[in-house]
Amino acid sequence: MSNRFNTTPEHGGVTLTIMLVFMLVVIGVLIYLLASGTRSNDGKTIGVSAPAVSRIAPRQNAHGGVFSDGLPRPDTITEYPLDETDSGIQSVAEFNLDINRDGKTDRITRTRHENGTSHFYDEYKIEINDGDILINITPSGFRTVQGAECALQKLHFSLKPDFRVTKISRKWKDSWNTPTPATRTIYKLSGDKLNVASQDVLGTVCDVTDLFIR
Repeated sequence: MSNRFNTTPEHGGVTLTIMLVFMLVVIGVLIYLLASGTRSNDGKTIGVSAPAVSRIAPRQNAHGGVFSDGLPRPDTITEYPLDETDSGIQSVAEFNLDINRDGKTDRITRTRHENGTSHFYDEYKIEINDGDILINITPSGFRTVQGAECALQKLHFSLKPDFRVTKISRKWKDSWNTPTPATRTIYKLSGDKLNVASQDVLGTVCDVTDLFIR
C-alpha cells in the first residue's frame, strides 16, 4: 500500500524553490530596514541621516497666497512621535544664523506643537552667541496661534538688511472665526536684545495671514 504522505522529487523541488524565494524576500526586507535607519525612543533619527525637510505643508490664505515665517531651510530638524491622541512635540527645527553680524553663530529654534486638533502652534526661541554661551533673548509670546480656518497670531523673520521680527496678532472674540482688529508689532535688535521698535493697529480680519501676504 502506498503512503499518501510521500512526496515525489518534483514536489520536493517546488517546495525548496518556494523556501528559497521566501528567504530571499526576508533578507531583502532586513537589508532595507538596516539601510533606512531606525528611530530611538525619544524620536531622534539614528542610522542614516535624513535630509532636513519638514513634512508639514505650507498653509494658504483665502487669496491663495502661501505664508512663510521667513526662516531658511533648517540646519537640523528632529521629528518626534506623537502620543495616542496625536498630541505633543511634532518637530524641532534649528537654524544656525549670525543674526547680529558679529561673526558668531546664533540660533533660532522652531518647535511644532500638536494637540490632536487643527489648533497646532509653532513656538520660537532666539539665542545670541556671546562667545561662551547662547543667551535666550526671546520676547514673551513668540508663538503662533492657529485655528482651523483663521490664525490669530503669526510671526515673520527678516534677516536682511537687518534682523527683525514682525508679529501680527488679534484677540479672540466669540469664536475662532470672528474677525477682530489686528495689531502689528515689529521687533529689532538693540544691544543684543530684541526690543519693540514699532506697533500699530491694522484692519479687522479673521486670518492674520492675509495681512502678511496680500
